[in-house]
Amino acid sequence: MSKKIISFFLILCIIISCNFFAVSAATTKVKVSVKLDSIECVENNHVGNEWLFGCTVNKKELSEGDTITISTTSSGKINIVSSVEEEDSIPDIGSKTLSIPISKLKAKKNTTYTSQVTVTENRGRYSGNKAIWKFTYIVKKL
Repeated sequence: MSKKIISFFLILCIIISCNFFAVSAATTKVKVSVKLDSIECVENNHVGNEWLFGCTVNKKELSEGDTITISTTSSGKINIVSSVEEEDSIPDIGSKTLSIPISKLKAKKNTTYTSQVTVTENRGRYSGNKAIWKFTYIVKKL
């Protein structure tokens, strides 16, 4: 009987320690830098001439040329939302979300990501025409 009790406690200890290490690994804090390197017009077929740009990284604002540092878990991800708005009385808007799992990033190595945002003219004689903007990001796990 005592061998069964000892075996039971050994198995229980192994299970508890495995769960502890699995939880510890999943909750390891990681810092990641994200730079909005550039925003460029790829195509503009009569959609507009004046534009507003926006970018958020995990809901924190980021401007062109700036870098932001995000703290997350090693099992987490970074969500980058790129948005473009035509500046006129009836603005046309486009946005795109880029999700990057932290596990895909290599430590201390710059990785370039791009996101293309399409804005479609919704009224007038150019209705249906498109403007395409390319956002380029440099992401690095610190």
